[in-house]
Amino acid sequence: MKKGFWLALLPLLFVAATYQSRFVSQNWKFDNPGIEDQLNPLSGAWEIVTPEKLNQPVLSQKVKYADYPKVLMKDRDYFDFELSTKIYLSSENQETQAGGLILRYRNLYSFYMLFLNAKDQRVTLTRASRGGMKVLKRVNHAFGPDRWYELKASCYLNHLRAFVDGQQILDVEDQVSTGGKIGLVTAGTSRVYFDGLQVKSELFEVSGN
Repeated sequence: MKKGFWLALLPLLFVAATYQSRFVSQNWKFDNPGIEDQLNPLSGAWEIVTPEKLNQPVLSQKVKYADYPKVLMKDRDYFDFELSTKIYLSSENQETQAGGLILRYRNLYSFYMLFLNAKDQRVTLTRASRGGMKVLKRVNHAFGPDRWYELKASCYLNHLRAFVDGQQILDVEDQVSTGGKIGLVTAGTSRVYFDGLQVKSELFEVSGN
């Protein structure tokens, strides 16, 4: 009798348990030196500075001889998420004026880079693999230096989108849909300033009715 009772009850338990999703938000503000303890620089030398022309503390990198200076947040891996930052591409360097976001970083051979380029006036999404860096999509757009932009990336399964100041600029589907760390990147000797980083991720929880 007891065995038959539990067998009959088992389907009801599965029906009662449901999955609910919720968005959680994490914000990092680069307004004090303490934030540096939450950073994991992969290349370049990252620091909190207060440029005279901006008159506010921002995150920047100062090494002149790194191809792609990168810094990750010492936080968990993210799978489906929205990541955004305010980015200022300075005209201090006339040769390169590009920076952006690191997405789904697993290791040196598995991650994405989303670049906003003021000199070449375009947005570029690249993917790193053991075969090297591959440009997935590049879209020309009228960007200029010496002003703030809001750069946002949306990653859901194998779908990646990029937005600048709320306008969708780029839309890509790629076969790589694993999660990873998030961070920031600059191109070469670009002088780039970042004012904060925000991630909104979707979490699934089991709940009973």
